[in-house]
Amino acid sequence: MATIVFLSCSKSKTPYKAPAQELYSASPMFQKTLEYGKSLKPDKMYILSAKHHLVNLNQELAPYDLTLKDFTAEEKTKWGEEVYKEMKQKGINPEKNKFIFLAGNEYIKPLLKYIPESNVETPMGGKRFGERLKWLNSQLNKLQEMFIKIKNYIYEALQK
Repeated sequence: MATIVFLSCSKSKTPYKAPAQELYSASPMFQKTLEYGKSLKPDKMYILSAKHHLVNLNQELAPYDLTLKDFTAEEKTKWGEEVYKEMKQKGINPEKNKFIFLAGNEYIKPLLKYIPESNVETPMGGKRFGERLKWLNSQLNKLQEMFIKIKNYIYEALQK
C-alpha cells in the first residue's frame, strides 16, 4: 500500500511561471503543508489544482486565478472526475493506496466518492483556514523539537 499526500493549491502565487511547488510558495499555508507533507515521507505527493487538476510538484505552471470555491456543484463533480482519471493515468489505485489530504474540504469532497473511506486520512478535516495554519504550526514545531532531541542524543552519545 503506497501513501499518497494531496496538498491543495493556493490563491497566492508567484507572478511568473515556475515549478508548482515554487509557484504556490507565495502562500505561507502552502509552504507549511508542503513541509509537513514531506515530513510524512509519502511515496508520492501531488497538488490538487482547480485549473490543472492533479499536479506534480515540479510541473511548470503559469500563474492563474481560479479556485474550487467559485465552482458550481456540477463543475466540482467534473473536476473530481478529471482528478480521478489523472490518478488512474499516473498508476494511483484508490482501492489500494492510502491518501492523506492536507487540503481544504472544497478539494477533498469531490474525490471521496472515488476513494474508500478506510483509505482516507484528513488530519486537517473540518478545520477553517486559520485553524489549519495553527495545526500545521504545532505539528511542525513538534517535528523541530523531536529533531533537536535526536540531535542532542546523538551528540551526547558521540561524547562518551
